[in-house]
Amino acid sequence: METYTVVNDVGEMGEVLKAVADENRLRIVNLLLQRDELCVCDIERVLGMTQTKVSRHLGTLRHAQLVSTRRDGRWMYYTLRRESPFVLHLLEVLKEGFADNAQYHDDINTLENATELVCCIPGEEA
Repeated sequence: METYTVVNDVGEMGEVLKAVADENRLRIVNLLLQRDELCVCDIERVLGMTQTKVSRHLGTLRHAQLVSTRRDGRWMYYTLRRESPFVLHLLEVLKEGFADNAQYHDDINTLENATELVCCIPGEEA
């Protein structure tokens, strides 16, 4: 498991805010608020993006210390980091904003109803 320092200065807060200032990264955060963790391939399928694009966005979120990773065989799983009071508050604010947006609801419905997801259950091979 990766370890990071807690967001505690203006520069780090700026990095977090820059990371969520992108529609695709917000869609990823929305999905990660719904599940404890998701595999990059499942995010790719749900959002209809290429693996390269999803990985690039996840890298930005990881650099801002918003997500952490866990490898299980060939799958890379991502989860939201909730150690910082600033990040916890930001996630609550974002969750409220997601509640009134059709795109975010569609993404959640796709995640919940997707039968082709192969990585959501750790340890299972596709």
